[in-house]
Amino acid sequence: MFNTPLRLAFLCAGLLLIVYFGFNTVSPDINQATKTRMKSLEITGLENLEEEYYSKLTPTQKAELAQLNKELKMAGSESDKSTKMKSISGFWFKLGHYSIAGSYARKVAEIDKSEDAWQIAGTTFLYGLENESDLKHKKFCQQGAVYCLEQAISLNTSEPSHQLNLAMAYVKLPGEEPMKGIKMMLGMESKYPDYLPLQIQLAELGIQTGQFEKAQNRLEKVLLKDPENVDANCLMVRLMEKTNQAEAAKKYQLHCK
Repeated sequence: MFNTPLRLAFLCAGLLLIVYFGFNTVSPDINQATKTRMKSLEITGLENLEEEYYSKLTPTQKAELAQLNKELKMAGSESDKSTKMKSISGFWFKLGHYSIAGSYARKVAEIDKSEDAWQIAGTTFLYGLENESDLKHKKFCQQGAVYCLEQAISLNTSEPSHQLNLAMAYVKLPGEEPMKGIKMMLGMESKYPDYLPLQIQLAELGIQTGQFEKAQNRLEKVLLKDPENVDANCLMVRLMEKTNQAEAAKKYQLHCK
């Protein structure tokens, strides 16, 4: 559920992963309380996840992973360890095991202490929320996403993408406060009225809940500023079809890919 707008966020996250594997930026240290909380998160089962997924690897994949782990053990400096863990994270990411990929990305962020590193870790866990089928794994990914995105926000409070991704971590797996993520997004609207990904996400939520008029108004505003926006056009097609406006939907299909 709520897949469409996340394609843009995930695409950006994927590109950032590729770039980040080649660069290392460092921001101020995270405080001791944050480190303590990080350690508590690590108890939730990375080793169990690795053991579970390892049995599903092919011999070639097991050999590749063994080499990566060997290189990690041989790494001397913290910078070298970070680089090797990025490779291990990328290995699991490529296989679609995002809970493990996110866990290693989180370890990288703990070393690098940069906004980009925390963002990458958080969005990697969001992939897990999107794709993991096991509820336990989803909860693990949600916990990791929330933690990592909160760290990214603490390093840059003015970046709306971190806040939107954090809200989505709650929207995609509602808990005791099912409206928490939605309220977070509505709270962002007054601060970032022109942030198009937020308007697109709120529009999709409107379609999901039958608030078609509000959703259409949001999408029209987005398309006024960005007529070729793929997500907005595709959502408008869905909205038109749901409201029996098949003919009107045709003009939006051109930019819905």
